[in-house]
Amino acid sequence: MLIFFKIIITNLYFLLYGKVINKYYFENNQNSNTELAIYGAIFVSFLALLINFFLPLNKIIATVIFIIPFFFLLKKNLLLKKDFNFLLISSFCVFLLIAFSNINRPDAGLYHLPYVQILNENKIIIGLSNLHIRFGHISIIQYLSAINNNYITGVNGILIPLASLATFIFIYFVSESLNFIKNNKELKINDIFCLFVLIYICFKINRYSGFGNDATAHLLFFYLISIFLKSQINYYQLNRISIITTYIFLNKVTLILAFIFPLIAFLNLKKNRYKILYSFSTWLIFIWLLKNILISGCFVYPIDKTCVYKLSWANQSETIKQNISAEAWAKGWPQKSDNSITQEEFSESFNWIKAWSSNHLIYLLKIIIPYILFLMIIIFLINYYKKDNMIKFLTDKKDKQKIFYSLLICSFGVLLFFLKFPLFRYGYGYLISLIIFLTSLLIFSYDLSIVKKIFKYSLVFSLLIISSKQLIRIKNNFDTHSIWPNIEAHSPHKKNLQITEVFLNNNYKVFISKGECMYVKAPCTNSFKKETLHKALLGYDVIFFKEN
Repeated sequence: MLIFFKIIITNLYFLLYGKVINKYYFENNQNSNTELAIYGAIFVSFLALLINFFLPLNKIIATVIFIIPFFFLLKKNLLLKKDFNFLLISSFCVFLLIAFSNINRPDAGLYHLPYVQILNENKIIIGLSNLHIRFGHISIIQYLSAINNNYITGVNGILIPLASLATFIFIYFVSESLNFIKNNKELKINDIFCLFVLIYICFKINRYSGFGNDATAHLLFFYLISIFLKSQINYYQLNRISIITTYIFLNKVTLILAFIFPLIAFLNLKKNRYKILYSFSTWLIFIWLLKNILISGCFVYPIDKTCVYKLSWANQSETIKQNISAEAWAKGWPQKSDNSITQEEFSESFNWIKAWSSNHLIYLLKIIIPYILFLMIIIFLINYYKKDNMIKFLTDKKDKQKIFYSLLICSFGVLLFFLKFPLFRYGYGYLISLIIFLTSLLIFSYDLSIVKKIFKYSLVFSLLIISSKQLIRIKNNFDTHSIWPNIEAHSPHKKNLQITEVFLNNNYKVFISKGECMYVKAPCTNSFKKETLHKALLGYDVIFFKEN
């Protein structure tokens, strides 16, 4: 089947880049295929971001980047038997996620797909956020998607990377749980953390159409905590943690507290720690912030204090407005009862609590209450079934220290989440991790054989749940959806979009949509302002407002 071939070749592409990076950057310290594929995808994202400063990510460029790691495959025996097993398993999982799915609505149609198409057709457009404010806080995953539109995978290749990254992380947590079940070792906090994260993934992060830009960031946040819990402090681990943290931030700014993890590693490292200041992660975040300032005039849009309003394309009034609006909407602005209050007043002094509780709190509780109950059942079973050969839990001093740091970071994250952006999808990485650590502390002693049985049954049950959900969705959508998620229309039945052409000064053409732009024409927006103008600057297109 063609779709499966495109998926497996994409996963192989990420894996090969990961192996090359492992050999020449990590000095063969990284051995897990799932993790190699993750780092390979991160490196490809970096290439896409860097190239777009000078060239559009068109099919020619994307194909060149795609075939480069295959030359290493021809020169050296990079693939082993276990690699083929990983590729088959991961590709099958990606296929189950993508087949007969929908795109994330409405964000994919509003700005994810339009931005990907802009990347495919244009080098960086300065002031692009003046066409659509959401272009100002795009995710690095859009760059990874754009560069997978090549002559081998075709335009539908842009749909694969999101599912691939989620699958790699999912397989990592499955592998960690299986390793504990198979090996005769003590129960560590990372073993509990990985199983409980896996349960949450199977329970909630199981729909491709629900991923958006959020799922990847939160999944990577879980992965970051896991490698922090089980790693020894050395420069290699600091470098590794820094790369993951940076990529998390480039996907979701609200997870900025993740940077405390590499900071802890940095402070505890006695030798070579300053090498991190000119490492891959440092260059990645530098180039990303430069991209942000060119697109929106802000290093982190729409945070007013990070903006440089002397730039001609930076729009101060619109940025401040969007900063206030984003916080108000996260706190339940549409559910407010007092129509006389402003958005700024609504967000202050907990005026938002009533409105937020009527909608967002209910949604949050519907997710975390069943999840906590399931975890408590597992904790109860571990504590209840006791034998003579009981082992005390958490006896290692370093484990206790790492739990303390993780608890502290997640607690501050939940506090930040609640006070500034209490929309579940913005901060559930903090919340779920905190729940896992707090419930884990209820384990006092355990019987290893009993715990392994509980792990085994929990793992099997979780995998059955996520597999059943995919198969049921495929069955329900088999006759009404195409096998690829539709990127050119709102639904399988509605093919035509209402998009019109508008010429700015200098005959610069943009497309205006009454609804979602999708992946049809670029640059496209549904929030066009008449004051929008265009100029050329050193060979680059610049979008700005007349008032500036």
